Amino acid sequence: MFSILQLFLLLLISPFPSLTFADPVTTSTSIHSNNSTFTSPSGSLLDAHDGNILLIDGYYYMFAMGYTDCKLEKGLIPPRDCPGIYRKFGTGCGFRTDHTFKVYKSPSLADGSWVELSDALPVDSRPSGIYFRPKVVYNALTSKYVLWINYLPSNYTTPLKSYPHATYYVGVSDTPEGPYTIVNKDPNLKYSGAGDLTIAVDPETSVAYAAYDAWSNSHTLSIEQLSPDYLSSTQKSSGLISPSNHEAPVLFKRLDTWYLMYGHTCCFCRQGSSLSVHTSAATPIGPWNDTGVDINPRRKGLHYYHEIPAQANYVFETGGGDYVYTGDLWSSSKDNLKSHDVQYWDVLEFGEDGIPKVLSFKEEVVMGFDDEDGIPKVLSFKEEVVMGFDDEDGIPKVLS
Repeated sequence: MFSILQLFLLLLISPFPSLTFADPVTTSTSIHSNNSTFTSPSGSLLDAHDGNILLIDGYYYMFAMGYTDCKLEKGLIPPRDCPGIYRKFGTGCGFRTDHTFKVYKSPSLADGSWVELSDALPVDSRPSGIYFRPKVVYNALTSKYVLWINYLPSNYTTPLKSYPHATYYVGVSDTPEGPYTIVNKDPNLKYSGAGDLTIAVDPETSVAYAAYDAWSNSHTLSIEQLSPDYLSSTQKSSGLISPSNHEAPVLFKRLDTWYLMYGHTCCFCRQGSSLSVHTSAATPIGPWNDTGVDINPRRKGLHYYHEIPAQANYVFETGGGDYVYTGDLWSSSKDNLKSHDVQYWDVLEFGEDGIPKVLSFKEEVVMGFDDEDGIPKVLSFKEEVVMGFDDEDGIPKVLS
């Protein structure tokens, strides 16, 4: 492995990845900033939110929702950060019918390396409605990439009236970049009025599971096993797991333990939401153990902001054994556009008991590639990096 100084030198001299996607880099560093919006190699800002990331053939694919260039809004009645829920269907910021489902590709996870591949579910080729929180997994049995995405039907006057009738649309594609074709508009889940959802595949058995909350159960989390083709539910269920009024589930397996994390209901809330942790040593069907740990607690004070003012999206494994939490910092864009709200990343640290440690805000995550396997390894967290040049040899020196 390189020294930290060598890694920073490589960061300074390494060019952005080519749009033609040469072989994945094997000697480089990657930095993800938690203070700025994702950028492409050309420097343009990406409209990428509430999706997931997969490692496929040495590249990282990010599946993300685009909320277009609408202005952030604040209402007078709760939930104050998303007044569009009360407005005419399809008109409020975050509740429009022109949301995009974009796929991006990167060799390194670094800011500035994400190349847009496609609009994978074009507006003119899908049923009219409001789409959000996409999740994509690969089915080895069918050799298909499978998309699950929240859908609000458009035959109601406001999103609030549509929500009790919400569902998930399920699509498939032969390639990760799509396009995806909707093949199931009623995936047969136990609870109606679809809330936030995530999909996870057991890396050992290839069995897939859906964790979700619903309007019909007062936003209480449960998990169901999916059919072998991942297109519908078998209705084999965990039963209700969380208290009511919780959403944004994260489901993943580490070693022999499954983790379910979720937060309180939070409609584009700028203060962030909690992240309670449950564990299961069996399968996502349970039984589940409530650890009593909230790894994103509220800060002390009167404003009710959480340590990380983000709402959870997903946890992905880097391929090198690290598990990266991702969440949206709603209302964080510098230009007041929802499309440019920032994604927060943090590598989860686990205690000896296997429970993730409480998060603390980090300005950026520094990652490096191993010479032997080319897989990113998290090297360190830096609040700020200051570099200078020696007068004699011109080589950068880390000053603090």
